[in-house]
Amino acid sequence: MTQLIVKSPSASQVRPLIQAALDHEIRLLKIGIEKTKRRLADFEKQFSMESSRFYQDFQDGNMDDKMDYMKWAGEYETLLQLESDYDEIRGIQVC
Repeated sequence: MTQLIVKSPSASQVRPLIQAALDHEIRLLKIGIEKTKRRLADFEKQFSMESSRFYQDFQDGNMDDKMDYMKWAGEYETLLQLESDYDEIRGIQVC
């Protein structure tokens, strides 16, 4: 868990603002994750393959450079980053 320590003459006023900003970012990340998952579901339906399997094959060089594959890989990388950011921010404790 990451701790965020704020030192300020008005820390009692700043702490709720920081917590609200973190909560807002968490909500935005959740929305982004859900939107990205919906786009990935479209690719999975189109190509009859799970995104994780596709991405591994793509990384291994087993897929060509078709534009749809490039977009799919980009969406999958976006999901990985959003989920990582979400986990990091959820682990922040404001002290």
